[in-house]
This record gives sequence, structure tokens and C-alpha cells, in this order.
Amino acid sequence: MKTRFLFLGTLLFVLLSCGNPEEEAAWRVAEQSPTNRTELTRFLEHYQSAGDKEKYRAACFLVANMPGKFAWAEDGMRKVYDVDVVQADSLIRSLEYSFRLKAESPYLQGYTFRQFCEYVLPYRVAHEPLEYYWKWDCAQRFRTDSTDIVAAARHLNAQVRLGMSADFYGALQKSYSTLMREGYGKCDDRSTLVVMALRAAGVPAAFELVPYWGSSNNAHSFAALVLPGDSSVAFQNSDNNSETGLLHRKTPKVYRKRYSRASGADAERLTLPELFRPQDLQDVTDKHRIGFRDVALAESSADAPLYLSVFSPNGWVPVAYSCDGTFPRMGTGRLPEGIEEAVGLGDGILYLPSRYVEGEMQPVSAPVIVSEAGVRELRPDTTVRRSVTLERKFPLSVRMVGFANYMRHGLFQVANRPDFSDAKTVVRLTGTPLSRMQRVTVVDVAAYRYVRYLRPRGTFSMAEMRALSPEGAVLPFTPIACGAIEQTVTPSRVFDSDPLTYLEINGGFDLWVGMDLGRRRRIGAIEFAPRNDDNAVSPGDRYELYYWDDRWVKAGERQAEDYSLTFTDIPAHALLWLRDVTKGREERPFTYEDGKQIWW
Repeated sequence: MKTRFLFLGTLLFVLLSCGNPEEEAAWRVAEQSPTNRTELTRFLEHYQSAGDKEKYRAACFLVANMPGKFAWAEDGMRKVYDVDVVQADSLIRSLEYSFRLKAESPYLQGYTFRQFCEYVLPYRVAHEPLEYYWKWDCAQRFRTDSTDIVAAARHLNAQVRLGMSADFYGALQKSYSTLMREGYGKCDDRSTLVVMALRAAGVPAAFELVPYWGSSNNAHSFAALVLPGDSSVAFQNSDNNSETGLLHRKTPKVYRKRYSRASGADAERLTLPELFRPQDLQDVTDKHRIGFRDVALAESSADAPLYLSVFSPNGWVPVAYSCDGTFPRMGTGRLPEGIEEAVGLGDGILYLPSRYVEGEMQPVSAPVIVSEAGVRELRPDTTVRRSVTLERKFPLSVRMVGFANYMRHGLFQVANRPDFSDAKTVVRLTGTPLSRMQRVTVVDVAAYRYVRYLRPRGTFSMAEMRALSPEGAVLPFTPIACGAIEQTVTPSRVFDSDPLTYLEINGGFDLWVGMDLGRRRRIGAIEFAPRNDDNAVSPGDRYELYYWDDRWVKAGERQAEDYSLTFTDIPAHALLWLRDVTKGREERPFTYEDGKQIWW
């Protein structure tokens, strides 16, 4: 009799569940798995037979949306798909932990069951190597007593200490255990770790990303607290708990990585670019404080999507796609109030309407500038030719201008006593110097043994310095510095002929570095550079100039003799790209308007 009632109860449970497309999809995924059918089926059967309808729904949600979830293998050459390697026992323990949070967390009131499944339940965040124990480990490492969900999220974010470096850009995501052991990574690693810390505390959170900036050559990601109404509160670093500087560059799109996939998606769509293949992105551009507008292209295609792509030196990068030529919420480049990115940026974001063909983006029409004012095409006028004089290959960031500004009020002094008790000021920097190597003339005709750059109180910052004879030859020297600098850093960075190395130190007193010329010598000039990005035209480097006319067309090649380059016979109104073939990798396209480079 008891067995009969158990059978009827199980039958009733199954009948009530019938007709749920996600349940059907989950069983289909499990039964069609060629390598891991036993584990997936055991996971589903565990909750189907347990009689807890919500947990069974959650288990179906996880398996139904599992196709396309992956981490890269250590060699970076192949994907390791979750459906092939997940283990039932680990999934069960992860699900049980999340349901305990659902019952006990003070933060989940007002959230739907679907939101719980999206932003608390999942066993993974992005494409990190698969591990399950992070939930209970994070709960021990990162804690908060706040009952306010936003304050709690800020507190947890502030506890996540992870060293960040641009050196890791392009590296594979690290596992949770590796991050805990090494303590450093890239923005994707920190974003993932913050989402883990939030979810482990019962705070709904998501991994959000900018696929590629519209004014710089990289991508970005960050963690976001997801509120019940689907709005978000985003976090940058442990010392930056506000959104003010979060999207500090021109932003074409912001996506939220969800666990669920687009309706009707059964597997990766290999005909799409990598970003869009898992079909798990939600467009949340309108949930952030940036400008956006809808864009409609005249081109459309029923058999292949159209894309809007942004510039990269390695090829155009797709950031949005459409099957009917309509692109909602495309970024216009408007930044939050008070944020300024670089000098000479144009108004809007440059996009290339394109198609994805055999792994590459191919143009379908002329590039467009999307701004708050509208959408306009960029087409070269090959019937009108002109000269262009160029000074940089990449826009000068406000940050670099700030470094140069540290040299304001600095003094170049000469002396014949090593303690500079007889110092004579020969150059006084009254304005902000250029963000490159530059020369100042010394009019004093006397001979001196010692030369120094003195920064009176404040931040000492400098990249390069050398003294020249009246004939222009570099004078031999031995580096010298004040005691405060010699005891903390090496002054050799200022004299290594590398514009990307620099010496920077804060002080509430005078700081200086200089040169002992060995004997008294006449000094004709001093050359120096503030901390900079080495993206100005550099004498001795070889450059190529290209313009866009359905492809990049080479317009000329020059070796720089000074800090500017002039090219002739360039089509008017063209989109241009200056490449340094000698060194460097940072380059951005520009137009030439009223004798100036306007950057895109």
C-alpha cells in the first residue's frame, strides 16, 4: 500500500511538471549527451524523485541551459564544455547551498524564482575553469553584516583584493583556486570573483561586459548587483565602489552574461562570432549612464546577420548583430558627466556595417559615426587630394596630460658644486609640457659640471632627461639624485632612453635627479620627457598611412625625422590610420579636419 501511494505521488509530480519546455529541454540535453549522459541524468533524477518541485525546476534550468557553457583548456586551443564534464554530486551540493541561501538570505525578498535561478543558483559565472567549491569558500572569506543589499554588495566588493595588470590582457581566465593562491589577474578575473563573492552571500549578481571600447583597443568587464526590477549597481575595483568612473571610455555596448540562453537556442551557433555563439547575452546598455540611440541600416539579410563592428588594429570587432538591419541602443560615445577621456576625440563612435564571413568581418557599406546628433557616413573623396601633418598614432589621454602636468613649475638647474649650493636656474617650466621628448635651449654660455631637474614639493614624475652640447651631441654623465630618491627608487629610469619607463614619487619636499658630467662643460640644450605613452611620432621610426575605401588602402610610407610627419595626395574626408612599423601597438583611426587629427 505504501509503495502504491509513493508511486501515485511520483506520478502526480511528473504530471504536474509536464508541458514545461525547460524540463523537456533538460532531459533532451541529458539523453543526447554522448559523453556524460549518466551524470546529467543522475542529477535530474535525484530532484525528480525527491519531490521538491522548486529544486527540480532549478535542476532543469541548469541542465537545459548548460549547452554552450565552457572554459578554455590550459593550452587555449580547445573548449572544455560543461555538459561533457559536470558531476552530479558536485551539482547537487552547489544547488543545495544556493537553496539554503534562498531560505536564509535577507537579500532575496522581492526577487522572482527566475531571478534566483539566473543570479544566485549557477555553478559558474563566465568562462573560468570549472570548480564548484567557491560558493562555500567565498562565504568564509568574504562576509558582511549589513542588511541593506546595496551596502552589503559594496562591502563585499571592497573585500575582494586582486592585483590587476594590463600584462594579463588576452590571457585565459583563471580558476577560483588559482586566483586565491596567486592574488592577481585581469578585469575578467576580478569581475568573476566579485560575482562569486556576492552570490555566495545570497546577493543576486551578474558578470557584465563591454565587448570592445569605441575609443581604445581593449575590452572591459565588471561585476553588477542585479536589483529586483532588473536594474543594476556596478562595481569596479575594491577602492572604487561608485559607477562614476566605471565606463570611462566611449562604450558601444554593455552586455550582461546570463546563465539562460536565448529562447529556442539549443547549442552554440558556430556561424556567429565567438562573442555571440553561446547566445547568453542580455543587452543592458540602457541601464548605464551613457549615451545610446537606435541605428537602422539600409542593408538587411534574411540568411545572415548584419553586424556593427568597431575598430581594432587586428581587425574590426563585432559588438552587435541584427537580422533586419535595426540595431537598438547603440552607444553614441556620450560619457557620464564629469568624465573626459582624451584630447581631440570626435563626437560619436565609429562603426563598420559588416558581415561575418569565414571567421572575419567584411564590410557591407561605408563606416558610420553614431552620435547624439545622428548617424553619418564616412566616405573618402578621391577626387580631392590634400596634405596631412600628423603628430600622433593614438589619442592623448587625459591621464597622460595629468602626468605631464606634474612637471609644471619644475626647474632645470646647473651648478659646479655637487650639493648645488651654487645652483642657477636655466629653465623654468611654467606650463604643462608636451607628452613626448622635447628640447629646451640653455642660453647661459658658461660651463657647468652638474645638471638637475628639481620638482619643488609635490609629485616628482619624469620619464627621460639628457643634456646636449651646443653642437647637439649627447653629453656623457653619471646619474645623481637627492637622498630621498636614491633611498627609495633608482634614478636610472630617467636615463635609460626608454620613454615608457619613468620615475614617480610623492613628497612634501623638494625632489631632484640630475647628471654629473665629469667636468665642466658647456650645455646647449636639455631634452626631457614627462611620463607618457610613447604614441607621439618618434624620430627614426618608420610609419605607414592608410585610408579606408572598402578596405585599408596604403597611402604612403615615411621615416620620421622630427616629431611630426607630412603625407601628400591624401583623399579628403577619409578615415585614416597611422601605423608605426618600427615599434608599438597602440593605434586608432582618425579623420583630418581643420588641420587637426580627430580621433575615433
